[in-house]
Amino acid sequence: MKMFLVSIFFLFSCGKKENLEKAIVKVPSSICGECVKTISTATMKVDGVKSISVNTETKLATFEIVSGTTLDAIEKAIVMAGYDANDKKADKDAYEKLPDCCKK
Repeated sequence: MKMFLVSIFFLFSCGKKENLEKAIVKVPSSICGECVKTISTATMKVDGVKSISVNTETKLATFEIVSGTTLDAIEKAIVMAGYDANDKKADKDAYEKLPDCCKK
């Protein structure tokens, strides 16, 4: 039993640790909870994004990402979901498909 526990400990303690960083993206066109859901769903598909928090009052999305994940990939996911991201403008077709409550 002791050997089993030592083996389990060794297995988990030797796993590759990811270096995580914080990234912030301005999302000035986020308005409501539906916006938060859409942005979160789109950006969680980006490789390296571990968590996201969108604040519609401050108009900021805060990400926990694996070191090396590009901000450009995150911005592109937001833009293709129909929202502005930093200085990039929302994809017009994606914007038109958003619920009315998400449109400025």
